[in-house]
Formats: sequence, C-alpha cells, structure tokens
Amino acid sequence: MNRFPLFIPTPKRVQPRSTRGFTLIELLMVIAIILILAGITFGISRGVYNAQARAKAKAELATISQAIEQFKLQYGDYPWHDSGGAYPNTSGEVTNTMLMYALTGRLKMERQSNGTVTVDLINRSLNNSQVKKNPSFIDPTKFSTSGTSDDPEAFLDPWGNPYRYWYKWENSPNSWDVFGFHLYSIGADSKESRDGLDEPSGVMDASYRDAQNNIDNIYAGE
Repeated sequence: MNRFPLFIPTPKRVQPRSTRGFTLIELLMVIAIILILAGITFGISRGVYNAQARAKAKAELATISQAIEQFKLQYGDYPWHDSGGAYPNTSGEVTNTMLMYALTGRLKMERQSNGTVTVDLINRSLNNSQVKKNPSFIDPTKFSTSGTSDDPEAFLDPWGNPYRYWYKWENSPNSWDVFGFHLYSIGADSKESRDGLDEPSGVMDASYRDAQNNIDNIYAGE
C-alpha cells in the first residue's frame, strides 16, 4: 500500500494593515479646498441676497413715491420739513420722520389767509382719535420701520437704514430749486456722503452720485 507524504500547507503571513494617516500637507490641502468651496457658496448666497434686497428697495421706493404723490393731491404740495427740529427724529434725520408723519395722517399742511403754508403735527400716535380722522396715504405695517407700532418714525430699507427724503424746509420753501423731491436708499454699504447735495435748494450734482459711499444708492424712479 502506497503512502503519500502528508502535506501541511504553511499558513500565509497576514500583513498588518497600514496605519498611515494624512500628512500635514494633505490636511492643509483638504482644509484649503473646504474654505474655497465655502467662500464660493457664501459669495453666491450673498449676491442673491443683495439682488433680492435691491429689488425690494425699488418696490418700496415706488410705493412710498405713490403715497407722496397722493399727499400732494390732498394738500397741494409734497410733505415739507420742520427746519427747527421741533419734531422727533430718527438718527438725527428729522426729514425721514416728517415724511412718515405726513403719510400716516399725523401731519398736515394748511395754507393761511396771508398765503403762507404751515406744517402742523397733529399727534405722534396712530391711535389718536384726531389722527384717525385725517387721510392716511400708506400702511406702515407693510414696511420695516423704526419706532413703535403706535408711533412708527421712519421707513427702513432692507439693510435697516431709513429711506432718505429731501424736500422744502418750512422756513425757506422758496429756496427749493429742483423739480420734485429726492427719495432714495443709501444701499448695502449703509454709508452716505453729503458732498454735492445742497439740502435747502435740493440740488444734487454729479459729484454726489459719483462719491464712493453713494455709488450703491438706489433712487426712486430709477
């Protein structure tokens, strides 16, 4: 009887799993790629937001302009300003507050027997009985505003700044040399330079619009 030699296979040596990790350079490259992608995403989302905000500002400026025109039909002229600063103001801008009061029935203009026009603040509260009897030309609840719900003080643009309004001063109405009024937002940078804007006369020359802080301004009707 033939016997075959017993063959016992030699077990294969198991290679240890590599425990090599990322090198410092590889980690830095991964972080750099993540930062680049995050920057692109942020830039796109910011651009979309600013485009939407500008569109909203233009729509709100159009609505406010329409209300100002309705005020003129009622009282014969656009809302004037109190040059003495007797009325409450927002961020030092009495003009913005006067516009809000005029369009919400809290301010009225009256022509006196001697031909002069007076600007009278009826009351600061929208809930005042006398105010409720006056014509209101806009609904402030449709806008972001400063102040309170009973005493909204200024219309705010999408960046939280009051819309700028310029027209005649009460004590010097004849100095206004521009046809119509100025109404605009100072834009996303929230900055404005007054160089080139003569407030009493309303003259706004090219140097105002070309100023670095005013390039992103958004004007009613444009």
